[in-house]
Amino acid sequence: MQELDIVIAWVDGNDLELKRKRHKYLTGEDASDAVSDTRFASNDEIYYNIASILKYVPFCRRIHIVTDNQQPEFLNEFVSQGLCEADKIHVVDHREIFAGYEQFLPTFNTRSIESMLWNIQGLSDYFIYLNDDFFFNSTAQTEDFLESDKIVTYGHWKSCFSYKTKLKYRKFLNKHFNKPIQPGHVIGQMLGADILGLKEFFEIHHYPHCVDRKILSEYLLNHPDLLETQIKYKFRSVEQLNPISLMNHLKIQKDEAVLKPDLELAYLKNAESIETFVSALKQNEIKYGCIQSLDQLNAQDAEIVRNAMIEKLRGYLPQAVISAKVL
Repeated sequence: MQELDIVIAWVDGNDLELKRKRHKYLTGEDASDAVSDTRFASNDEIYYNIASILKYVPFCRRIHIVTDNQQPEFLNEFVSQGLCEADKIHVVDHREIFAGYEQFLPTFNTRSIESMLWNIQGLSDYFIYLNDDFFFNSTAQTEDFLESDKIVTYGHWKSCFSYKTKLKYRKFLNKHFNKPIQPGHVIGQMLGADILGLKEFFEIHHYPHCVDRKILSEYLLNHPDLLETQIKYKFRSVEQLNPISLMNHLKIQKDEAVLKPDLELAYLKNAESIETFVSALKQNEIKYGCIQSLDQLNAQDAEIVRNAMIEKLRGYLPQAVISAKVL
């Protein structure tokens, strides 16, 4: 069985020191989607994520958690309670991945961080990347991510033209009416294909993604102006492309990607989706899940989600997470 590392980008937005640091760099003209508190919120999702890996990903060699001088409060309990080996979980500071590029720190920008993940020391050549609010919903196989050294990518094709037109229009409004441009998730993916001269892009969603460390690092290091654009913005900018999308399209161009259709998700979007989400947790054919904006639910709804996740991952979660009181 081929072992792969898993990388999780994590931030504790409740950390007062980090909040002070973040607000120090706000300009008042930042796109609201890039600086909203919910983008940085943390409500135990990281523990669900790790527990799901321990339960459902037998081929995971090591879990790397990328942070800014932080550590999840109960992280050490995974080891002290015998839930994993002592060297299974590795906390990686931004200073490590930005080694040689320290002048661009601090950063509060997911796209900047994703652009430097290849710089994690000892990282496997192929690795799986997850946002901290993702999780595995059922047992995974290596073949879900790699087939004969080709990455497996789930999504669908879209035309670049309409998104390039939207972007030009938004830039016009920004230039003439000072209207901030929201750094949209899909536009960032389009840019990852457009820079390579493709007229279509393969849109991806909230799944764990297989990443080829070498092809991404080589392209960025061979295009230093692009790399600087990717990492110079403190908050997400419409000038940045999605580096995972860039990597996907580099692999597609080399015929080193297996493209598969979108997958159904256990997806918590808001209070209206709770019932569907909880039901999906019990369906083994649904491989992955995502918990978004948990901080925006009322206490009762948040408790329903929390209890469902604890029940699903019992035996793999730190006791402190299970016992914690919901405010």
